[in-house]
Amino acid sequence: MKTIKLTIMTFFILILCQGCSSKNPGSTAQSRAKLVDLGNGICSQSNGLQWQISRSENFSSFEEAREYVEDLDLGGHNDWRFPTRDELYVLCELFELKFSGDCPIKSEGSYWSKNGKVKSGEWFAYPLCGGSDFRYLKSTTGRVRAVRP
Repeated sequence: MKTIKLTIMTFFILILCQGCSSKNPGSTAQSRAKLVDLGNGICSQSNGLQWQISRSENFSSFEEAREYVEDLDLGGHNDWRFPTRDELYVLCELFELKFSGDCPIKSEGSYWSKNGKVKSGEWFAYPLCGGSDFRYLKSTTGRVRAVRP
């Protein structure tokens, strides 16, 4: 099971790092950005996902968080959902690797996610060997950072 999780995480990191080394010495971090602020409360990720910029209040139950997601109408879209734990990880990595572009998302804190069951937790970054290591910490409360499609 650990091997599968490690393989999945390695895959996501490799996807994130596509284009990290540039052959054009004049390129900027902005030109390599994987997130773009659409100006309507949404940041678009290069893989097609769209993220809610503002985060919700803290919810202490799944029912409260579910109602929030179901009622969310942002940027003319009402098909928002909970992100998976891996999607939240990739979002944290984009900011860690400075691929966040002009997107003003604040990723700190605990968020509700759905991987079969809905759980609350956070990716916690801490320094390790010149970079960061991420650990997923479960919690009993969380905010919603909705994603679509």
